[in-house]
Amino acid sequence: MNHILRLLALGVALAAAAGCSSDAATGDLAAVDADASLAIDTTPAPDTAPAPDTVAPPDTADTADTAADDTAADDTAADDTGDDAGPDTVDATDDTAEPADTTPPTIAARCFPALASDDPSDPSPDYDQFPNLVAGSHCLGTNHQAITGVEKVVFLGDSVTVGTPNEQHLLSIDNSHFYRNLLAEWLATRFGLDRGEPVVSWGLWKAYDYVTGKGGLRESGDFRDCAKWGARTDDLLDGGHQIPDCFPDGGSDATTLVVFTMGGNDIAAITQKGGEASDEEADAGYPSVWALAESTVAYLEEAIVWLKSPERFPNGSYVVFANPYEFTDSTGDTDACTPQDELVIPGIGSFDLSGLDIAVASLAGYKPWKYPAQQAAMVVWILNEYARVAADHQVDLLWMLEHFCGHGYVATGPDADPANRCYQGPDAELWFDVSCIHPNEAGHRAIFEMFKAVIEE
Repeated sequence: MNHILRLLALGVALAAAAGCSSDAATGDLAAVDADASLAIDTTPAPDTAPAPDTVAPPDTADTADTAADDTAADDTAADDTGDDAGPDTVDATDDTAEPADTTPPTIAARCFPALASDDPSDPSPDYDQFPNLVAGSHCLGTNHQAITGVEKVVFLGDSVTVGTPNEQHLLSIDNSHFYRNLLAEWLATRFGLDRGEPVVSWGLWKAYDYVTGKGGLRESGDFRDCAKWGARTDDLLDGGHQIPDCFPDGGSDATTLVVFTMGGNDIAAITQKGGEASDEEADAGYPSVWALAESTVAYLEEAIVWLKSPERFPNGSYVVFANPYEFTDSTGDTDACTPQDELVIPGIGSFDLSGLDIAVASLAGYKPWKYPAQQAAMVVWILNEYARVAADHQVDLLWMLEHFCGHGYVATGPDADPANRCYQGPDAELWFDVSCIHPNEAGHRAIFEMFKAVIEE
């Protein structure tokens, strides 16, 4: 099973391939220091091809004799009419330079080279097939929008955006590390936005509700949050009504920035459905599973069209979203992380972590597909479609999956596998918590830095 398939055969992420380099030219995220903000190398990646081979100097062994030699006693006209029929001449077979390779590097080769693959048996997304897709100089995502003059910020999506409890942060009020809250604070400062009443309103907005799986307060000042644990792309509009709830007037006169993470739960459903397919369904090419994959993208695109409508947003709107990540560093080894099923939360009691998104403990029990190549093709298609939607509608996509590569349970820690393609060295930091599928404090900060870089450029 190729590494793309192994990643998303689990339903926890869209795996493009393995291995993220820490080379400065790739723009990969650096390890997170516990006492410092995440450092990102923003050195622009080179867009030019490698320097051409230098011209080899011509052979000089057969060059003409010097004038002094030609006047030597033994260099007579008679001699020149001998075998050489004249003075020695330049060798006509001098080496010539190889033509320079002017083909620009692919996005994968430039931004996450360890994920690039020319092996047809190891399919990877082809982001270069979309001529309107532009990678940011930071390589953390695309660069389609010049985001300025933001007056309102709306968060949509799943539990990654809502934020979740873990063994280090048990209470909903212990939430300053969530990417959503880090980003909101930065956006408030950058665009001079109103946070709302600083103690009750803003504090509740940053929190979450253990019962509903939503944020503690939908609106505070210029910020709204309609994300929910377990959400799928159909929840953006008709399913979970996230967009209608956050835009009850059908849009906004304010210049609006919309941010979300979405897709992990959709992939889980696709993985499970394919594994449970009948022989007839599998032999027919998994038509009902393909329909589910297609609807996943269709719901996403429908939401993007809604959010970019100039009639709904007469003063403009921006959208930045992310593709999903995974925790096995491309191996598909769910045993790499044993999820903690419950947390004992003060004042709440025992809390079932499996209700946050997907039951990670059951992933290893997912049935394999009869035709794994079909699963791989479906996963790659979804990855490409995320990029196509971003390019077609000129919104921005974070390559969260690609940059979480190397920060899962296989490539980090004392038992890290240095042969893993995602391996980034002994100092690479784990970005997942005990649920296996949610970011820990370092992971949230990494997501924040990625969104920040894409919004800034």
